[in-house]
Formats: sequence, C-alpha cells, structure tokens
Amino acid sequence: MELISKYDGAVFYVDILGMKALTNNKIDLADEDYSHWLDQYRLEHTNQYLAASILAEFRKILINLDNDFEDVTISQLSDCAFVWSKNITNIVLFASKFMTTAITSGILCRGGLTYGEIIETNQNHKLGRFIVGKAVTDAAKLEGVAKGARVLIDIDFPHNLWQYDKKFAEKVIPLFAPFTNPLDYTDYDEFKWYLCPDLSIAVSNLSILKDEEKLNLTKKRLKIANKVRCSPKFNWNGKSNEGLVQLKATINFIAADSLLNVSHNFGWNDVVPKRADATVIKINKLIDEDEDYKFLQEPQQLTE
Repeated sequence: MELISKYDGAVFYVDILGMKALTNNKIDLADEDYSHWLDQYRLEHTNQYLAASILAEFRKILINLDNDFEDVTISQLSDCAFVWSKNITNIVLFASKFMTTAITSGILCRGGLTYGEIIETNQNHKLGRFIVGKAVTDAAKLEGVAKGARVLIDIDFPHNLWQYDKKFAEKVIPLFAPFTNPLDYTDYDEFKWYLCPDLSIAVSNLSILKDEEKLNLTKKRLKIANKVRCSPKFNWNGKSNEGLVQLKATINFIAADSLLNVSHNFGWNDVVPKRADATVIKINKLIDEDEDYKFLQEPQQLTE
C-alpha cells in the first residue's frame, strides 16, 4: 500500500478553455484555423490533431516549469493540471509564470488558487502522483466561476501568503484584489497575474513603483492582450460562441485602462476581424512608441 501524507499547502488548478468543444467536434474550423498549430508537424487538419498539438504544448510548459521549481509537484490530467506545494510563494510564482507562458504560446487557460488541506501519495511512479483534500476541491471549483483567463483565489489566500512569506506578500499586495462578475454582479477574489507578467521572487514592491516601472509593466500587459486579440493561434477559440466570450473577456480585463494608475489608448474589448502575426508585431510597436500614456494620481488615503 502506498504511503499517504496530509499537510497544509497551496494548490493551483488550471484548465485549458474550449477543449471539450474542440475534441467533441462541436467547432467548425477552416484550414487557416488549423495551420498555425499543425502545419509545422505536417499533420492533417482535424480537430483531434489540433487538440493533441495544444495538449503537447501545454505539457511542454508544465515540464519546463517543473524543472524551475524543485519543491512543486505537478499532475497533468489531459487538458488540466494540479500543481501543489507546502511553499505557497513558489505556487504563486508558478501560477504567474504558467499563465504568462501559456497565453503567449497561444493557449487560453483559467485557474483557481487556494491554500488548505492536501492529502497526497508519497511515491512517484509511472502513473503519477495524486492529491485530494479541501484545497484541491476548492481550487477546481474556483476555476470555473468567471470568464476569461483569470485565476480566482479563496478569500484567505493573501493572508496565508502573508503568514508564510511576509516579505514577498508585502511586495505583491496589488496582485490580489476583488473584481465584479458582469454576469451576476457577484464579487470574486482574483490573483491578477497579468499586472506583473514576469513575476519573480526579486520583484519590486508593486505598491510603490516608479513611473517608469509602471509603464513597463503596462506595456507588457497590453502586449499580452494584443496577442489574444490578434494572434492566429487563437483562431479556433473564436469559432464558437463560448470561445468568443472567453476571448473577449480576457482582452477586456487584461487591456483595462488605469491599472497601476496608468491611463492608455488601448482599451480593447473585442477581437480583430482578421488575425495575423504581422498585426501582432505592428500593434506591439504602437504600444511601445505611443506617447499618450498618462500617470494618474494615487488615491488618497483616508485619515481619521
């Protein structure tokens, strides 16, 4: 019998959006929708080959990140994955790196991030590790709540991070904040990974950034939104009503104005009619060269 252990830790659950509709052949695609994924492998243009190609890229990202985080465990289950560790800081860093890498690679994912009870097997074998526990269940539930490439968190997650690693938690406070779901006007707590796409343990304090640092992070964020809006890698997502909603929602909140108190002219909320890599490059250049970014005043603190 395998040994089983129980402890408190952080869990990141992530799922590829749209795969069920794709593999069930509920999306009608044209050659231009397949080509950017399949032509490099000289594969037939079918939904199943497209799904396999996306899953292979998904797994590649997980494997590469597994090499970067020694105390993090990963278990992939087809088009989703559980990632867990006692080290809550590393799970935050993993989630940030994964979401940034996946979306820039053309894969739209959504996640849940929790802290709590984890029960796991202690032995690695060819069938992989498995986990259960409240943190696992909660992470999976949170993932399906909102539209777009968000990572939802339980309300106590920032506090648990603070208790585990106060120095890191102090620097990343702006990444944990509520948002209002426009579908039902319910407030949910979110890990805003897109505010700092290159998050690392050495990150500057995001609450006291210099204007130059704010501008740099804003441009990186807008380039991610531009990728989702214009890259042909996302063609297949936009060919179903549900997929189009996921794309539009992602573009809308990642390109939102005034985040980090920086105002800009790229507040997109829709996809372009014709996606192309050349369009991505062209608009990225506009993002870099635009001279109309404005730095807004920080909100005043209320005093008694």
